[in-house]
Amino acid sequence: MNERTHDRLFAGCGIAFVVLTLVGAGIATLGGKTHNLTISSTPTQIAHAVAKPAGTAVWIGAYLELLSVGAFLAFAIWACAKLGGGLLGAIGRAAATGYATVTIASLGVMAAIAYRAGHGMGVQLATTLVTVNEALYVGTWFLTVFFLLAAGALSLTRMRRALGWSAIGVAALTLIGTAVSLENLGQMSGMLWFAWIVYASVAIARGKPAPAGAVAVAHSA
Repeated sequence: MNERTHDRLFAGCGIAFVVLTLVGAGIATLGGKTHNLTISSTPTQIAHAVAKPAGTAVWIGAYLELLSVGAFLAFAIWACAKLGGGLLGAIGRAAATGYATVTIASLGVMAAIAYRAGHGMGVQLATTLVTVNEALYVGTWFLTVFFLLAAGALSLTRMRRALGWSAIGVAALTLIGTAVSLENLGQMSGMLWFAWIVYASVAIARGKPAPAGAVAVAHSA
C-alpha cells in the first residue's frame, strides 16, 4: 500500500467515525426512548422510556456507535503521526485512547439501560444509570479538549495554521460550553468536534509539507 492510499484510508476512518456516530445515534433514537434520557429527564419521562423493551433499531444503532470508536482510534493515531509525533503526539494518542475508553463505557451503560427496559427496571435505578452515563459522556468532552490542544499545537509547529487554530478554537469553545450549559452549548461543542474531525481528515490527507527551515526550527526547539 503506497503512502497516498494509506493516508486516504485513515482519513476515511476519521470521516467514518463521524458518520457512524451520528447515524448510529439517530437509528438508536428511533428505536427506543432510552437513548434520549439525560440528567434533565423527569421521573415520568424515565419511567415511560424504560416501560417497554428496546426495539431492534436500538441495537443496530449501538452497534454502529461501537464501530465508530475503532474508526476514531485509527484516525487519531494516524493524525498524530502525520503531524509530527513526539511528546505532543504521545499526549494526543493518550487523550484519544482515553476518549475511546470512556465512550465505550458510556455506550455500555446506555446498552444496559436499553437491555433492562421493559424488564422491571425501577425509576431510581434507571435514573442512577442515566446520571452515570451523562457523567461519562461529559468526561469525553474534556478528553476531546486534550486531543484538540495536542493536535492544534502539532499543527502549528508544522505551519498548518488553519488546522491548528481551529483545533484550539474548538477546544476553547468546548471548555466554555461545558462550564455554561451541558444541555445546550455543551452539546453544540460536540458538533464542532465532529466538524473538525472531518476537516482534519481531509486536510491531513491532502498534505501540506512545512517549509524546511520551519521544520528544522520546530525540531530543534
